[in-house]
Amino acid sequence: MSVEHHPVSDAPDNQMRMAFADEWDEGAKLMADARRWAALHYFEWLYFKQCARDATAAKGHARANFCIEAMREKFLCKVPNAYAPCFARIAMEQNPHDIRFKCGRSKADGFTTAVLK
Repeated sequence: MSVEHHPVSDAPDNQMRMAFADEWDEGAKLMADARRWAALHYFEWLYFKQCARDATAAKGHARANFCIEAMREKFLCKVPNAYAPCFARIAMEQNPHDIRFKCGRSKADGFTTAVLK
């Protein structure tokens, strides 16, 4: 008897998930926390998106960790590294035509309307 092995993909998942009160998992909480941070830090968030726009125009895609580091350096703000994949997805939701991030699989994949490639 042979078992078929399917390769595990690191590609992001475009399947939306529904978050129920009794099933509030880590990905939904992380995405909600990142959205709250972005809403409370308006100028930092604008800078993050501008950095992503510039990188997308120059290279075709941006890297979330680079944009976070640039934002930290300019504003001396504290932001958890875990927000990087969430920020990438939120920025692509808000600016789908001019911001593109290089994305891998993340806990936040099911909680965004951004089209992930």
